[in-house]
Amino acid sequence: MYGLVLLQARDYAENQLRQTLTQELARLGTPGDGLDERLRTAAQSRDTWGLWSAPGQETQFTDGLIRSSPPPGALDRARQGLPAEYRTAHALVVLRAVPGGVVGLAASLDSISAFVLRLCRLNLLIAAVLVTVACGVGVGLIRLGLRPLRRITAQARELSASRLHQRLAVPDSRDDVRALAQSLNGMLDRLDQSFGDLRAEEARTRAFAADASHELRTPLTALGGYLEVLARAPEDRQVQWELLLAARREADRAGRLVEDLLTLTRLDSGETLRPEPLEVRGWLHQLAARVQPIMPEHRLRAEVQGLTQLWVQADPLRLEQALWNLLRNAARHAPQGSTILVQAVQGLDTVTFEVQDEGPGFTPEGLSRGFERFYRAQRDPSGAGLGLAIVQSIARAHGGSAGLGNRPGGGAWVSFTAPAWPRASQAPA
Repeated sequence: MYGLVLLQARDYAENQLRQTLTQELARLGTPGDGLDERLRTAAQSRDTWGLWSAPGQETQFTDGLIRSSPPPGALDRARQGLPAEYRTAHALVVLRAVPGGVVGLAASLDSISAFVLRLCRLNLLIAAVLVTVACGVGVGLIRLGLRPLRRITAQARELSASRLHQRLAVPDSRDDVRALAQSLNGMLDRLDQSFGDLRAEEARTRAFAADASHELRTPLTALGGYLEVLARAPEDRQVQWELLLAARREADRAGRLVEDLLTLTRLDSGETLRPEPLEVRGWLHQLAARVQPIMPEHRLRAEVQGLTQLWVQADPLRLEQALWNLLRNAARHAPQGSTILVQAVQGLDTVTFEVQDEGPGFTPEGLSRGFERFYRAQRDPSGAGLGLAIVQSIARAHGGSAGLGNRPGGGAWVSFTAPAWPRASQAPA
């Protein structure tokens, strides 16, 4: 802005000087007696010099000094009656045609340069003052604007893992500081939730380890006792045989418990499943045919509700393990001669596998805690309480869920879901 002002000031001063010289030349009058004297007088009054140029003659200067002749182009413009001028190192010379030649009057440009220089210094001084004031005001405004950020920073320094429940003060202003405080509070909420989940997971891990140790201690203690008695037993083949059978049962029980614990550990650690497209109808009937001889005291029936070819995307081994756990639980609680139903029901994007029995059903406590690890109903003290927990872990590993409940006519049902595979016939069953 100041540069433009200086250029405009210099141009204005030169225009004023140019107009003054033009008026002075106009007052010289027509040539004749006394023209040279009037030209010299006008030049002396302005403390400058003038010139006279006639065709075929050398240019004459009023101060008698030797100077450069005017440019021919400027002389030609003056003879044509056009505005004509030229510049020297320190002067502006305006030309005017008169009968018999061209006269000119010079004016020094040093005064204009000095004026522009003074104006430049004044502008620089004003600019320095304005910049200083602007910097002071800017620093004050910035400090004022950053005051909420400093408060947030001070509060954030006081936070620790044990004080994540505290929240930062949110200012009333509708600006980025408020958005920042809200974002930090949201982050603290997530951190607090994460730490809470970690603490809960740590507590569950400790409880799991304690329960696992307790559950393993029972069969191992019994197994050790049987073996100790067997070592001191008399030479009675029947007693030895009964002790060996009892020891084998406890060893099998410990083995199943260890296998269940390993299964839960693998699923919790994110074991990579091997899902593949599986045709449900044929696979479910084959599973029922293999399980029926193991449960001769129950009638096992398999049903599929859905398309003629219903497909699921699942790991066959884990899917069979989940259904086997449910069938084993159903056989343990259902009365002899009753029917156990295992069915697959088509959903929109999932396939639901469900096992129903005709037993006494779940207790109110069992309905709320059935999927907890090591939870056992009072009427089932023999199990380890891991079967339903494994079913739920397998369902979650496939991206599904598990549920349980009591049937209206008596008995219980337990179900879990697995993702359906797009390949399916559209013909109804």
